[in-house]
Amino acid sequence: MKQFFLVAVSFGIIPLLNKTKIHLGAKIFITALVISILNGLAPDVIFGNFLRIFKNTASVEVILVVGIVGIINAIMNEYGLLNKIVSDLSAIIKNARILFILMPALVGFLMVPGGAIMSAPFVMNLGEQVGMPKPRRAAVNLIYRHMSMFIMPYASGNLLVQAFFPEISIYKFIGVNSIFLLAMWIFSYFFYLRDVPVEKADNVDKANKVDKNASAARKEISAKIKNLAVNLSPIYAGVVLNLLTGFRFSVCLTASMVILYFLGPKKGFFKLLFKSIGPNLILTMVAIFFVQETVLSLEGLISFFSSMFYSEAYSLLAILFATVFFGMITGLSMVPLGIVLPLIASLGLSENETLTYVYFVFCTAFCGYFFSPLHMCQILTNDYIGVKIDELWKEYRFFALFVIVFLGISFFALRLVFAFLS
Repeated sequence: MKQFFLVAVSFGIIPLLNKTKIHLGAKIFITALVISILNGLAPDVIFGNFLRIFKNTASVEVILVVGIVGIINAIMNEYGLLNKIVSDLSAIIKNARILFILMPALVGFLMVPGGAIMSAPFVMNLGEQVGMPKPRRAAVNLIYRHMSMFIMPYASGNLLVQAFFPEISIYKFIGVNSIFLLAMWIFSYFFYLRDVPVEKADNVDKANKVDKNASAARKEISAKIKNLAVNLSPIYAGVVLNLLTGFRFSVCLTASMVILYFLGPKKGFFKLLFKSIGPNLILTMVAIFFVQETVLSLEGLISFFSSMFYSEAYSLLAILFATVFFGMITGLSMVPLGIVLPLIASLGLSENETLTYVYFVFCTAFCGYFFSPLHMCQILTNDYIGVKIDELWKEYRFFALFVIVFLGISFFALRLVFAFLS
């Protein structure tokens, strides 16, 4: 219990560090050192914890994938592919409700930290056209921008799950996550989009207002669909290759790099590639794994957490408190996942039990992070749209309640289903 308290106190310094210009990875790294010092770990143990990151092939794979995805995102932004995707979609789709869902979701697939600011202008303008209140626009932008976290294999959270639980197929885990994702989609549509007029008041792409005959219009739509498929290909190529071959994501994502080479000017591509390497993202992942190794070296904390599993009620409360608490005070999902997932891995549960608990951990960590006042996407979206935090939370109140209740129900439903199948 003492070590759990000291870990919680250590993470309390992150809100203080947020007032400085220190990078996120450095903040988490400092936190890991504070945890080590407060718990009396010797210097050789601390250094050993750091070295174990690079001895673990799963951890190295995650760091590589995050680095490569960062490069892909940077090059796509440099080539203006997102703007082309938005333009093509707005020409193909006239339904405002679908556009409210797709535009932030597509930005989410780019896995850019604070990426909600990229879709905020579109949601702001479309919301103006259909008369949507500003707090609701902010909520829509944030909710749909983050749905990709549950289904993209190379989303950071899913990569952590792969690292800690290699015996669980990531696609099986994504399938289970889709239960929660579907519930989020239904609740968000019911609370925020069902009253939105189906047709846009004004097309975002002004050029599409020009009258054309039906044949020419069909040709234009067909061309835009092809363009859309091509411009989206760097996002889905790695996933498709992984599904077909089973190769590591770090290998499969080279397909995305090759596609980008042919989509833009070839001259200067490799210069742009090296320029796009983001050391900050890599540092953040290394820091998170440093926290993980540090937590795993705290025997008292492991024993305390393991003892909670003698009672399912206690174990769920412990997970709920830890994930939501660390997600709220850091504004990150990776931190609670990095702390709690290795604890789950140490319990020796069956595969189906592990899958169920990992689902619960993943979703509660998401809730803590998503509703945190320190959540970067929330801060940037509120600032751009002009919404106060209390206005957004008021907009969230029913959505949050339904999502949390559903999470509890779905956890026990999964337990029953897996028990029946076993």
